[in-house]
Amino acid sequence: MTEKRPSQDRSQALPALLAAALAAVAIVVAVISLVSETPSLSLIAAAIATLLAMVVVWLNGNYVAQGQRLISAESELTRLQSTTIADSVAMRITGERPAGLDTIRTPGGDLTGLNLSDMSDLADPTTGLLGERYFVITLEARVAAARRHLRPLALILLEAVHDPTGSAPSIDAVIAADVIRETLRDADTLCRLHNGRYAILLEDTPENGAIWTVERIRRRLGEQLDDVAVWAGIACYPANGFDGPEVLDRARTALDQAREWRQDRTEVADT
Repeated sequence: MTEKRPSQDRSQALPALLAAALAAVAIVVAVISLVSETPSLSLIAAAIATLLAMVVVWLNGNYVAQGQRLISAESELTRLQSTTIADSVAMRITGERPAGLDTIRTPGGDLTGLNLSDMSDLADPTTGLLGERYFVITLEARVAAARRHLRPLALILLEAVHDPTGSAPSIDAVIAADVIRETLRDADTLCRLHNGRYAILLEDTPENGAIWTVERIRRRLGEQLDDVAVWAGIACYPANGFDGPEVLDRARTALDQAREWRQDRTEVADT
């Protein structure tokens, strides 16, 4: 069954109302002519009925034509909008961007400062984790979902290294990925960024829950490897930001502060 658009209902409403009004006038005139036995009123009623038929036919054809044009315009607009959205999504997935555009644009703002020039896939080839491109695309969606359901969301940016007092080489990525993945819940999101750091999204988790998650990861890594230091920056929605770019920026700042320490350190973004 084809659903009628509002434009179709509007195009048929006015002729129907006008026809009803003219028919009512014709009936009144005819009744008066019968009561008063005036032949001229009968002629007037017949003339009104004829005029009624002509007007209804003309208006109906005119409004139907206008309704069809409006329906065609609405369909074309919907098609163009769908094509634009599909093209935008496809460009994000394939990593293509219009000339001069170096950021990912989201409803909440632009996600800047990420390495978006070398993203061959949605997954990190070294660890098999979700990659930076997936993180960029999903961050704003997760914040929007948290906003809609009035629930907190925590973002952890984490870096694990050997011997932080020296050159601080990163630990084995595969081991780190396995340990972090086993520590998180199924509903959490773990991504590996191109700079070797890890981005973790914890749904329905406030600041203290994120801190406890970092401590569990740090303890598990210490059980697997020697001389490991874990730096972590935490930012939460809505405590530290109201959209994806703001939360990400606060988490980056917190991680930079943690990296200033030559030992394990977790920094939480300022409110």
